[in-house]
Amino acid sequence: MRRSLGAIFAVAWLAAIGPGASAARELRLSHQMPESDARHRAARVLAAELKKRAPDLAITVHPNSSLIADPPQQYEAIIEGKIELAVYPMGYASAKFPELSVVTMPGIPSSAEAASLLKGSQFEAKLQELCEEKGFRILTWWWLDGGMVSRTRAVTGPQSVKGLTARSGGGNDYHVVLAAAGASILPMPLSEVRPALEGGQLAVAQNSFEALVSFRFHEVAKFVTVGGSYGTLTIFTPIIMSQAVWQSLSEEERQALEDAASVSDIFFEATQREAQEAAVEAFAKAGVKVEPLSFEDYAAWLQIAKETAWKKYRSIGPRANDLFDEMLKSFINSGKP
Repeated sequence: MRRSLGAIFAVAWLAAIGPGASAARELRLSHQMPESDARHRAARVLAAELKKRAPDLAITVHPNSSLIADPPQQYEAIIEGKIELAVYPMGYASAKFPELSVVTMPGIPSSAEAASLLKGSQFEAKLQELCEEKGFRILTWWWLDGGMVSRTRAVTGPQSVKGLTARSGGGNDYHVVLAAAGASILPMPLSEVRPALEGGQLAVAQNSFEALVSFRFHEVAKFVTVGGSYGTLTIFTPIIMSQAVWQSLSEEERQALEDAASVSDIFFEATQREAQEAAVEAFAKAGVKVEPLSFEDYAAWLQIAKETAWKKYRSIGPRANDLFDEMLKSFINSGKP
């Protein structure tokens, strides 16, 4: 098995201190984000918390696609044993397994805070079962909130995007909804969105609050729509883990991993509240008009999502229907809005 340089040094150090010592088992965690990203910082929290609880396990975090050059291929790398864990946008997974699109549906959950209500629910259990069949396990419950920027006019309800060119960081299901509202979709990599906005080829861009700031959209936008309890974009980007590796762990090690993951979940939720506040501050300081998303506008987007993306998802088959119904039921059973 290929080891990192740090792991080689660790083995050499243990050999030097004498017999009887053994190296911690290395779990390699790959992701595509820069070290400043909240997902990298939360992954570091996971690694630190695991070290406290299970000294014989060590997570090494590898950002910037340094282990796997093509981010969607991290799933294959997990299945082939090249890595053990990855921060994996679930839009990649849903492209491979359509039933997993249940966690990339526009309008639901309405926010990252609402998504936290699904943790520990029957929906999560059924989702986990499906993922395990595909060879991986969801370890963390990380959801990102986002908004829309525009150079033409404020984007609030569906009528406001009619006739505008648009691109969503939420993937194809969000594009389906934007197109149904009358927008012309221009798919492109995130790295090309800011220049396209500045050059006038793109009028509307939808992405996470952290991406809106890190890619300096506030320098080229004239309007930004920011939700509160109801948002225009909620993205699930958890850490996933090889099911084979999970099964190879002892009960104590699994519990240590789950406890460490829970701490990282709390940390990540806090980063997303901070990301929204930072985005509002950055856009307002740049003179961009900050628009709230009203419940009425959210409900109008929701109606289009029901008629398009949700209907398309339900057509996948009985299991997709069951998962979607279980998600709705879990929100109802939570007793919270």
